[in-house]
Amino acid sequence: MLKNSTKFLIPQFALAHFSHHVSTGVLIPLLPLIREFFNLNYFQAGLLVSFFSIAYGIAQIPMAIIADKFGRRLIVILGLISLSLTGIGVSLTREFWQMAPFFVVMGLVGGSYHAPATSFISQLFASNQRGKALGFHTVGGSASFLLTPAMALGIAYLFQTWRASFFILSLPALLVGTMLYFTTHEKQSDLTEADRKPENPETTALELNKPDEHDPKKVTWIQIIRAIGIIAVLSMTIQMLAVGVRSYLPLYMVDHHSISPKLAGVVISVISSAGIIGAPLGGMLSDRFGRKNVILFGVALSGPMFFAVTRSPYGVPLLLALFLYGMTMSVRMPSMESLITDVVPVGRRTTVLGIYFFMGMEFSGITTPIIGRLIDVYGLDPVFTSVAVGLCVIAAFALLFRKKI
Repeated sequence: MLKNSTKFLIPQFALAHFSHHVSTGVLIPLLPLIREFFNLNYFQAGLLVSFFSIAYGIAQIPMAIIADKFGRRLIVILGLISLSLTGIGVSLTREFWQMAPFFVVMGLVGGSYHAPATSFISQLFASNQRGKALGFHTVGGSASFLLTPAMALGIAYLFQTWRASFFILSLPALLVGTMLYFTTHEKQSDLTEADRKPENPETTALELNKPDEHDPKKVTWIQIIRAIGIIAVLSMTIQMLAVGVRSYLPLYMVDHHSISPKLAGVVISVISSAGIIGAPLGGMLSDRFGRKNVILFGVALSGPMFFAVTRSPYGVPLLLALFLYGMTMSVRMPSMESLITDVVPVGRRTTVLGIYFFMGMEFSGITTPIIGRLIDVYGLDPVFTSVAVGLCVIAAFALLFRKKI
């Protein structure tokens, strides 16, 4: 059970998750306006996303190691404040080339959130409650992805400049980071008795119910890889392709469906609205039916759902396809995070989470400009269709070998 002194921690960290992704999520919905302002092609627009994504991925492991050494809470707080200041810096740029270093720094400081926050939260819950807790924490991120496009475009329209969106939407992270400094403390993440006796049967993969399970030296990296390696690779591959195509969905809406650039970012926020339902649902289902079952379910449906997005006409069919695609992606995330926290000892938990986030984000950052270049050469429809087919192949692999994963 959750300690009384930490009963408000999940809402606070959900708000922190929200403010984090408000700052980092402004770029994608504003990309059509930035492309128009600077007269960019797909490759150049993708580079902006890549500058952030690659740095975001690179920062995951060192930030996780630092958090294990100096405190997860401290790194989260400093990261939120730094992220806010960097976003304000982006709003002050006047040339395309000036934006690049700010997005690199934004990615580096942004890497301080996910692994430390997930590790901090996971230690407060027994294994059979972690999925639910991490699922509700994910709601904060999903809510920001839902609301940020509308807020970003609304502010840009009101002030007649996309720079105002970067400035104003950077402020919540500063406020929430300051709040966490006064309302939380590092000792909240001390091991509970429930954590020493996990109830989810999947935690027995590394026999973590032994008295010394919190000692990282008792579990080797080979054991960790054998327990979650294959399913982690599947999850990261899905994430890599999803982030790669998501970056171009606003442009896809403009060029393929002839939607106004001011509305395109709002349309794809439907994907994020699905996460508000899918993330806690996926977490709760993983507590009940097993992490791997829920993860494989999300992996298996991601291809068909994205294929539906590429084939649906504008209107209700497209919105429904986007929503269902968002559901399949969101149920997987808290389930995978919970699986990692179940099978990895506390002493290595943040580091392993950092490696997981690093690989998913880093490959996504590399994939994004590649997809943009392919779109420049072959067009939107062929590339998006090819990605959908690739996701379906991964789904077939997951279903065919599900018993060995």
